[in-house]
Amino acid sequence: MAKPIGKFKRFFIKSWYNDTIRISTLLGFPLIPIILVIGFSFGFGEYLRFVAMVIYVTLVVLMFIFNDYSNLRNIGLDEYHNKLED
Repeated sequence: MAKPIGKFKRFFIKSWYNDTIRISTLLGFPLIPIILVIGFSFGFGEYLRFVAMVIYVTLVVLMFIFNDYSNLRNIGLDEYHNKLED
């Protein structure tokens, strides 16, 4: 018997393995609000370029780590986002 998946983990798997989310992450779109929040909180300066680079590299490394599309099977989908037949 498979153990149940929590709501947060189900949301993470469903959204992370969505191709649109992955492409936008690779292009760096999540950096925009993060850099704006950091900039308004601590001031805009030269350090933001380094912070943006570190955050972007971290996101790309996470994309490599969580690249196992078979995790979709935990929520009842195959690697092509089709429902599994029982």
